[in-house]
Amino acid sequence: MRGVIVTGAGGGMGRAIAEAFAKAGDKVLVADLNEAGLAQTVAAIEAAGGSAIAQRANVSQEADVAALVETAKQRFGRLDVMVNNAAILGPWVPIHEQSAEALDAVLGVNVKGVVFGMKHALLAMRAAGRGAIVNIASVQGVRVVYPGAAFYAASKSAVVALTRAAALENGSSNIRVNAIAPGPIDTPMLRAAAGDAWPPAIVGDVPLGRLGMPEDIAKAVFWLAGDEAAYVSGALLAVDGGFLAP
Repeated sequence: MRGVIVTGAGGGMGRAIAEAFAKAGDKVLVADLNEAGLAQTVAAIEAAGGSAIAQRANVSQEADVAALVETAKQRFGRLDVMVNNAAILGPWVPIHEQSAEALDAVLGVNVKGVVFGMKHALLAMRAAGRGAIVNIASVQGVRVVYPGAAFYAASKSAVVALTRAAALENGSSNIRVNAIAPGPIDTPMLRAAAGDAWPPAIVGDVPLGRLGMPEDIAKAVFWLAGDEAAYVSGALLAVDGGFLAP
C-alpha cells in the first residue's frame, strides 16, 4: 500500500489517475478547487472498492500544498507518490492580447503549483529515503502548434525543465521524478476549449486518428510511479497518439 497525492483530481485525467492507484490498493488523497468534482471522484473510487480522501486545495498557494502533504503523512503514515496534475489553460489568445493577470494565473497554477508540489513532497520523501513524483506536462510544452498557446506552452515547458532538475537533484535520495506529455485527451478541459466543434480539429494532427482517453494517461502515470520503472528518472513520456512524431 502506497500513500498517493493527486492534484487536479476533480475530474478528467486527475480522476482517472486517482482511480488507477486506488484500484491497485493504494491510499489516495485527491485535491482540487472543485469540491463537487472531488466528491464524485471519492464516490467513484469507493464504489469500486478503493479508498480515497479529498481535500480542497489551490495549488498556486504554497500553504495549501504543504497542508496536502501533511494530511497524507498523518492519514497514510507516508507519502510514496506525488502526481502534480492540476493545470489551467488560461486565455487562448495571441501574446499581444494577453494580460498580466492571465500570465500570473497560468504560471501560478501550472508552474508554481508544480514547484510547491515537488518541494513539499520532496521534503517528505527525502526524510523517508524513497519516493516517486510524476508531473503532467503537455505536448504543447515541446512543440507549439496553435496560435494563442504561448502562456500554456511556456508553463508546460517549465514543467519539463523542473522535472529534469528535480530528478538530477534527488536521485541520490532514491527519489525518481518524471513527466508525462499528454497529447489531445478527451477531458472536460478540451471539451470546454473546443466549444461546439466536436470532435476538435486537433484530431487531424494525431497519427492514430483519435483522441486519447484519461485512462491512457492514468496507465502511464501508474507505470512511471511503480517498480516497473525503477530505472526511469528525468524522463518525459509522450502519451499522444504520435502527435509529436512529425
